[in-house]
Amino acid sequence: MKILLVDDQERILRAMEKLVDWERLGIEQVYTAGSAAAARTILDACPVDIMLTDIEMPGEDGISLQKWQAERYPYILCVFLTSHADFSYAKEAIHNGAFDYILQPAEIPDIEKVIRRCTEHLEMRNRIMEKGEHFDERVPEELTMPEAASWGKWMVRKDSVLVKNQIVNLLHYAQREGYLTDSYMQRIIRRFLEACSIACYAQNKTLEALFTRSFTYEKMLQSYSSIEELCRAVDFCLRQYRGIVVEREGEETPYTAQERIQDILHYLEENMDRMISRREAAKYVFLNEDYFSRVFRKEMGIGYKEYVLKQKMDYAEKLLENTDLSITLVASRVGYDNFTNFTQMFRKYTGETPSDHRKRVRKTGSENRQLRL
Repeated sequence: MKILLVDDQERILRAMEKLVDWERLGIEQVYTAGSAAAARTILDACPVDIMLTDIEMPGEDGISLQKWQAERYPYILCVFLTSHADFSYAKEAIHNGAFDYILQPAEIPDIEKVIRRCTEHLEMRNRIMEKGEHFDERVPEELTMPEAASWGKWMVRKDSVLVKNQIVNLLHYAQREGYLTDSYMQRIIRRFLEACSIACYAQNKTLEALFTRSFTYEKMLQSYSSIEELCRAVDFCLRQYRGIVVEREGEETPYTAQERIQDILHYLEENMDRMISRREAAKYVFLNEDYFSRVFRKEMGIGYKEYVLKQKMDYAEKLLENTDLSITLVASRVGYDNFTNFTQMFRKYTGETPSDHRKRVRKTGSENRQLRL
C-alpha cells in the first residue's frame, strides 16, 4: 500500500517518515508533500491508498484538499492531523467522508494505530471487491449504482434511509426492465457492504459490528433469492448501523431539504464549467427528478433551469467585465462548448451580445474615470 503525508512543516514530515514503522504496517511507499498544491500533483500522478494531512496549512487547508480528493479519488482514505481540540473540525472532516483524525501533538504509536485501522479497512474492502469482480454484465445507465463512497457518505451524514430507498428503486427498476439477475443483486450487496464498511469505520467500528450469530456476514452475501429477502437484509444492517450511531452520538437527524439544496448549490459552483442536468443534480442528493424540482423551487423561489442559467450568465458577465479572456474561453468557463449557443443565451439573458457587453462596460468605466479626473 502507498501513503501520502501532507504537512507544511518539514520537520513533522521527516519525523513521521523516519519514525513510523511503515514496513510493519504494510506500507511500501511513502510520498510527502509540503502543501495542498504539491499533494494534488502527487495524487494526480501516483496511485495512493491513504492520505494523512494536516488541517492548518498556508494557502489551501487540509479540509479543502480532502474535499477535492474525495471528488476525484473517493477510494483514498483520508486521515487528518490537527492541533485543534475543538470537535467541530473533526466533525466536518467526518461529514465530508474523512476516515479518521489524530489530535496533535501525537505519539508515534497513536499514528500507527490509525494507519493500521486504515490498512485493515483497505484489505477488507479489497476482499469485497475481488469477490464481486466477475459480476460485470452491462446494464442501462439507470441501473448504474453510485460509488460505495457516496452511499457511505450518506450513512455518515445520518440519513441511511436514502441508501435504502435507492437500493429499492434500483431493484424494482431492474425487475421491470428484465435485468434482475442473481449477479446484479450480488453486485448491489457488494457495493452496499463496502459502503457499510466505510460508514462503520467513521464510527470507530468494524463491519463485523453489523452482524450477529443469527445474521452473519456470509448470510448477507447470500441474501439475493428475492427482492424482499435482499431488502430485509439491508434493513437489518441499517438498523444495526443506526444503533451504533445512536449509541455514540444520539438520535439520527434527517438530511433536510435545505441541506440538500445547499449541497446542490455548492456542487454547481464547483462545476461551473459543466452543464449539470436536473437529472444529475437530483441523483446527487438522492431524489427523483420531479420531487427535486419542487423542492428546489420551494427553497430558492426559482426553477432549477432558470437558476442554473442565471448563475452561469452572471458569472460570464463578471468574466467579461474583469478579465481579458476571449469570448470562447468565457463560454467554456461556464459550460458552453458551442460559441454560438453561448452568444444566443447571453443575448437572451442580458439583451446584448458578449462582445457588446464587454465594450459597453469598459467604455462606461473609462468615462467614469475621466469624469473623476
